[in-house]
Amino acid sequence: MQKTLIIIPTYNEKENIERLIKKIRSLSVPADILVVDDNSPDGTGEIVKRLAKSDKSIHLLHREEKAGLGKAYVAGFKWGMKEGYQKLISMDADFSHPPEALKNLIKLCDAQTVAIGSRYTKGGKITGWKWHRYINSSGANFATKTLLRIRAKDVTAGFKCYPVEFLQAIDLDTIQAAGYAFQVEMLLLAQNAGFKFRETPIVFADRTAGESKIQGELKKSAQVVFTLAKQDKTNRQFIKFLLVGAINTGVDYLVYYGMRFLLDLLLTSVGFQTIRQVAKAFSFIVSASSNYTMNRIWTFRSKNRNVAGEAGKFFVVALGGLTINSIVFYLITAQLHWRDIWGLLFATAAATLWNFFGNKKWTFKKT
Repeated sequence: MQKTLIIIPTYNEKENIERLIKKIRSLSVPADILVVDDNSPDGTGEIVKRLAKSDKSIHLLHREEKAGLGKAYVAGFKWGMKEGYQKLISMDADFSHPPEALKNLIKLCDAQTVAIGSRYTKGGKITGWKWHRYINSSGANFATKTLLRIRAKDVTAGFKCYPVEFLQAIDLDTIQAAGYAFQVEMLLLAQNAGFKFRETPIVFADRTAGESKIQGELKKSAQVVFTLAKQDKTNRQFIKFLLVGAINTGVDYLVYYGMRFLLDLLLTSVGFQTIRQVAKAFSFIVSASSNYTMNRIWTFRSKNRNVAGEAGKFFVVALGGLTINSIVFYLITAQLHWRDIWGLLFATAAATLWNFFGNKKWTFKKT
C-alpha cells in the first residue's frame, strides 16, 4: 500500500489540534499525520508531542517562526518526500476540511492526478459564513480561474492530495506564495506540468474554535495571483496579440485611404465603389500580412521554416474569425435586437479569442 501523509500547519490551534487528530484516527484513515507548527505560543506543539509519544504515526515538525502557510506546507512536503510518502495531503487544523472526506481524497489521487476537496463542485457547499465572505471567496475563485485558466472548479481550495510524482517534478524552493495564494500556485504548477485534477465535494464549515488567520490575506493573495498572471506565457502572448491587432487596424485604415486616394488619381474612368473595393482588398492583404509577420516574430517567436504553410494557416484562422465576427454580430443585432455597439463588442471579442487561440493551438503550435 502507498504511504500517505496528512500535513496540518498550525499556529495557536490548541483548541482544535487534539480533537482533529483523534477524529482522523477514529475514522481509520490510512495515513500518517505531520503537524507543522510555527512555534505556537499557546502550546499547540506540546499537545502534538504528547500525542506522538503514544502513536508513532503522528509526527511534529517544529519551526522557529511564523513564516506563512505556503512555507509551512513546503517544509512538510520536503519532510514527507524524504520519509518516502507517495501521497501528501494539505489540510487545515480548524475542522473546515471534513476528516470524513480524507479516504475519498486519497482514493482519487494517483501518480498523474491531484485530488481536490471542492466547495464549488456539485454536492459541495459552505456553511457558517456571512454573505460578504461567501461573495469574496466565490468572486476570488472565479477571477483566479479566469486569469490563470486553471481547469478546476475550486481553484482556491486548501484541502488537496498531491502525488509525490508532482512534488518531484517541480522545484519547491521557487514557489512564490507564502500565504493562501500558495494553494492557487500549486494547482497552476500541477496543470502546467501536465497533471490532471479530480474533485470530490466537501461541506466546508467555518471554524468554531480558535482564531482565523485570514486577516489581511486577501490583498496579499490577489497580488500573488496577478503576479502569476503576468508571468504566464499565454497571458503575455495574448496582450502582444491584442497590441499587434490594434497596430494593424491602423495599418489597414492607412493603406485603405492611401490606396483610395492614389486610385482616384490614376483611374479616373473607374467608378468610386470599385475603387473602394479594390482599396479595401489591398489594405486587407497588407494588414493581414503585417499581422502575421509581427505575430510570428514578436508574439509567438516562431522558428518554423515553412513560412508559406504557416502563413496559410494564419489566413485560414483569420477567415474563420471573420465568419465568427459576422455571425455573432448578426445574432446580437438581428435576433436579439440589441444596439449595434453591443453587436460590435461581442463580435470583436469572439473573433479575437478565436484568432488568438486558433493561431496559438494550430498556426504557431510548435512555439
